[in-house]
Amino acid sequence: MHLKIRTKDLALMSIYAAVYVALVVSLGFLSYGLLNVRIADSMVAAVPLLGIAGVLGHTLGVFISNLFSPAGPIDLLNTIPSFVMAFVVYYTYKKTSNDYTIIGTCIAYSAVLGTTVGWMLSYLYGYPLLVTIAYVTLGNTVASVLIGYPLFKVLKKTGIQGWLGK
Repeated sequence: MHLKIRTKDLALMSIYAAVYVALVVSLGFLSYGLLNVRIADSMVAAVPLLGIAGVLGHTLGVFISNLFSPAGPIDLLNTIPSFVMAFVVYYTYKKTSNDYTIIGTCIAYSAVLGTTVGWMLSYLYGYPLLVTIAYVTLGNTVASVLIGYPLFKVLKKTGIQGWLGK
């Protein structure tokens, strides 16, 4: 597989990451901690429309956002499952072209991030593990599915893929 990054892909990746960081940091009370409804995670549903630049923009956005985390450097580790699951959302849709796979893969994204972030919060702050995983998973599902899926549909309807040459 040859990965070719064009200038417009770099620009798209940067814009995605910047918007992600702006949403996380400006809504920090929702983005970090037990409540953990990262509105920026709604953007993961749009990743398939943006291509590999969306996957990389999402990953960069998560990494930079987690630099601001009150949890400290340990939160940077959550960049890894974010990258893997953003790629799963992208790749699954690319292979199926079925809009409903966005819902399923965003639920999977939420479950994985709910587990890794929930474990971290439980470890750091002594919260009950299963309750913490459930809270974070639920918050992420609200963002990525209930907000993200409608965002995906609107962006798809606008023909963003055509604008981007995807």
